[in-house]
Amino acid sequence: MPDKPNTEQIKAGRLALGLSQSAAARLIHVKPSAWAHWERGKTPMHRAFWQLFLIKSGLLEVGR
Repeated sequence: MPDKPNTEQIKAGRLALGLSQSAAARLIHVKPSAWAHWERGKTPMHRAFWQLFLIKSGLLEVGR
């Protein structure tokens, strides 16, 4: 499983799916402000949220 993402990975993952920050936040059940903070580097995204985003978005298949 991937480690904690950096700000560029967070934004690139969201944009690859054509999602707004709000839509990406809804996908993993967090506030849009949390997603914005992660993309700006204000706070680091926890690995579990990143993994959840990758799995729910289809960017990472479970069991691989």
